[in-house]
Amino acid sequence: MRFRTVLSLATLFVFCFTLAAWSIPLPAQPLASHLRSAPDNQSASGKISAVGDAAFSLEVLKDQDVNTVQFLVDGNTKIEGKLTVGAQATVEYRSNGGKNIAVHVVVSQPAGIRPY
Repeated sequence: MRFRTVLSLATLFVFCFTLAAWSIPLPAQPLASHLRSAPDNQSASGKISAVGDAAFSLEVLKDQDVNTVQFLVDGNTKIEGKLTVGAQATVEYRSNGGKNIAVHVVVSQPAGIRPY
């Protein structure tokens, strides 16, 4: 009788310890990362009209009107190709404080223009 009681208590102890070790407490509040979405990137395509040291402008056709949009280039900007005036480009960008910061730029050279 004593052996069964000790064995039962030991089994109950191991079961409770295992259950406690494997359980994960539920968070008190939902995770903020799920509630807060990352800022969405936008994209634009057009002809490069000006190139500067840390910026370039793109002529974008919107509703039969040509708009010039300026993009800033920072250390995180990935540029495929060479930014040259007259080249076609597709820009993925994010807006920050009213400024457009280029995230990824893909430049396709027109047939008549060759970069140096």
